[in-house]
Amino acid sequence: MEIKEFLSPEAVVFIPKENTPSKKDLLRLVAEIASNVYGLDLESSFAALEEREMASSTGMGQGIALPHARSDDYEHIVGIFVRLESPIEFDSIDRKPVDLVFGMFAPNNSSIEYLKSLSGVARKLREEETQQFLRSTVEPKEILSILT
Repeated sequence: MEIKEFLSPEAVVFIPKENTPSKKDLLRLVAEIASNVYGLDLESSFAALEEREMASSTGMGQGIALPHARSDDYEHIVGIFVRLESPIEFDSIDRKPVDLVFGMFAPNNSSIEYLKSLSGVARKLREEETQQFLRSTVEPKEILSILT
């Protein structure tokens, strides 16, 4: 499954420095975007992200985080991308702050598709060229074209 199949243009957001959230607020923002764009339940999506983060951080290093959750409440895989102008602490494996965040929600019955999608996003975001492009733009349309 390609990123463009589960990432809506409306789910790509740039957060300017003056609105920099905490980690918890960022997770809530990801859930809010999922609620507004895809119709997911805000509170249960936020709780699912928090629960996943408590198990282990989804900060994968290089300034990237992939908060994700699965539930029977979700009908299909959906993605949210947030580019932060000011990086935030995220308990990443390399201890570096995060500025590129790709959130994902998936149904419990989509294990193979979900894992392939998640690993595809991780591969794309680990590309140095992709990171440079993402960090050099503030326009959601440009961000979307880089990711897809």
